[in-house]
Amino acid sequence: MVQEKSAFRIGKLIKVILIIIAILIICTAVFAVFKVKIDAKAALRDAKNVRMALQSADIEMYGEGKCIYDPKKKNGIAEGVKEKAEKIYVSDGTYAITSYNKSKHELTGMTFKRGRYTVYYLSNGYEEAWDVDYILRIYSFKGEPED
Repeated sequence: MVQEKSAFRIGKLIKVILIIIAILIICTAVFAVFKVKIDAKAALRDAKNVRMALQSADIEMYGEGKCIYDPKKKNGIAEGVKEKAEKIYVSDGTYAITSYNKSKHELTGMTFKRGRYTVYYLSNGYEEAWDVDYILRIYSFKGEPED
């Protein structure tokens, strides 16, 4: 009889512990999803602010007979553009211009990277698209190159 009560109590205790562990796992997963979404919205907001700063710099450079896009540069940004854009908005991330419409003086493509987030902007003149990706490293290998 004493053994039955003891086994019953241990079984009950194990159930309670398993329920608590399950609740903690679910809460952690929900928290992670919300954290990723909140940080993604912050990265998108930064990218939109950078785009507006680049548009303002483009208007200023248009008056000088220049534009913000230089296809010869790796990041597509012409000389002096970063300084003009940073007078308007300073971002934590890095950005690059991927496409530009010279006839309309319009920014049509841009990438913005902040932490693990990458924001892609594309515009065709009629509609614009913003995509936010979360970059998760799956595998990394470091070693000496083979001869």
